[in-house]
Amino acid sequence: MAVLVGWSGTVEGAAALERGAEEALLRGLPLAVLDLSTRDDSGEAARRAVAELDPAPSSAEVLRRPEQQDPVEALLDAVPGARAQLVVIGTRRRSPVGKFLMGSTAQRIILGSDAPVLVVKAGRQG
Repeated sequence: MAVLVGWSGTVEGAAALERGAEEALLRGLPLAVLDLSTRDDSGEAARRAVAELDPAPSSAEVLRRPEQQDPVEALLDAVPGARAQLVVIGTRRRSPVGKFLMGSTAQRIILGSDAPVLVVKAGRQG
């Protein structure tokens, strides 16, 4: 079992990683971080972000999104493989028109996940 974080190189991704690491420590579980960024660096940026966590989880693994796979589908597909007890994602505020036109990524993950989902707002403490 693990805490699975959907990470990207954004402030939302950083907030999710920070909270996911806290949850992994609280639950005594390893941390699995799915790199959803568009960088082609073989997950190096995600590994650096994990290495900078304080306190660091006892064990952490960075997973790469399959090429060309939709980030939402990649995260949902990673849930059973990581045996995720919890999925942690970051979110940002969008206008109602933006949600209507683009849909809500967070909503797709919440509705599609077999594990509970914790949605974290960037810049919020507590």
